[in-house]
Amino acid sequence: MTVKFTFFHDVLCPFCYITSKRLMKIVKEYQGEVRVVHKAFMIISSLEDLKAAAPDEESAVNLFRGEFSILKNYLKDYDPDKVLSKGKIKWVWSLPPLMACKAAEHQGGEDMHWKYFDALQDKFFLEGEDVTQDDVLLSTAMSLGLDMNKFKEEYKSKKAKLEVLEDEEEAHAMGLRGVPAILVNDKWLIRGVPEEEKIRSVINDVLKNGEPRETELKAYWEK
Repeated sequence: MTVKFTFFHDVLCPFCYITSKRLMKIVKEYQGEVRVVHKAFMIISSLEDLKAAAPDEESAVNLFRGEFSILKNYLKDYDPDKVLSKGKIKWVWSLPPLMACKAAEHQGGEDMHWKYFDALQDKFFLEGEDVTQDDVLLSTAMSLGLDMNKFKEEYKSKKAKLEVLEDEEEAHAMGLRGVPAILVNDKWLIRGVPEEEKIRSVINDVLKNGEPRETELKAYWEK
C-alpha cells in the first residue's frame, strides 16, 4: 500500500518552502510508501494586479520583504534583507515558474517536478533570483540535466499554461483558497504548515488503517 499526497503549492510561497522541505525529507524515509503529486496554485496570478498594488520598485520590494520575513520564523539566521539586497526581485508573479515546473514534469514526472520546484524556491528565497526570468528558468533546467531543446519548447507553451490553470480550477472547486495544502488519498486535507511529526503520524495511520483513524483529519469538503 502507498499513501498519495497531492501537494498544492506555489514557487513564491514561503510557507510552501518550509512544507516542501519537510515533506521531501519524510518521503525519503518511507522508501516508496508515499507518492507525491504536485499541483500548481498561484498566489500572485496577475502581473497587472501586482503592479497595481505595488506601482514602483520600492513598494514591490517591500511587498516581498514581508513574504521573505516569514521564513525568519522557521530558519535560524535567515536574513531577508540580505537576499533582497541583490536587487533582482521586483515584480515577480506565479505563472512563469509554475509553467516551467510543468515543463520539467513532462520530462521526468513528479520527481523532476519536485526537484525543479525545489531548485527554483532555493533560487528565489535563498539567492534572491527573479524566477520569472528566462535565464534563471533555463539555467535551473540545465543544472538538473533536462533536455534543453525540449524544455525551451515547453516552458512557455500553451500546454504548460493550461495545466497550471487546470490545477488552479481543481483547487478552487475543492474549496482551497490558499497554499500549502496537502490532500491525502484524494480525500483528507492537511492545511497550513504541518510539523514533521504530524506528517509522519498521518502516513503511519493511513498505512496501518487505510484511512486516518488515529489522527484528526477532515475531508476536503468539511469545514
